[in-house]
Amino acid sequence: MSRKTDEERLKELEQKMEQIKAKKQQVASRIQQKERKERTRRLIQVGAIFEKYFDINGEKQAEKVAYGMKDAVDKHKEKLLNIDVEKSKQENKLVYEVQEERLIMPEGEKPPYQP
Repeated sequence: MSRKTDEERLKELEQKMEQIKAKKQQVASRIQQKERKERTRRLIQVGAIFEKYFDINGEKQAEKVAYGMKDAVDKHKEKLLNIDVEKSKQENKLVYEVQEERLIMPEGEKPPYQP
């Protein structure tokens, strides 16, 4: 049995490193492909919902409606995200998951002046 020289060991290690790099690249590619598929699916779902509720025909209409709604959505996004969609559909009105808290004034105190 002959012992390997340092050069042979070095060459083997370099080959193993190349194999590991190739495996690493394959795994990274699978991860990126999975993320792309998830994003594509999400975009399709969002587009379908937008089309369903706003009766949108085409990209230009969708962009115009979205741009027109942008400020309102930005302003009220937190409240909109609390809508209970299923209950709202059943009752045919907006129903929120968390009911808004109402200010309760202790007895004897006057509410602030409201013109």
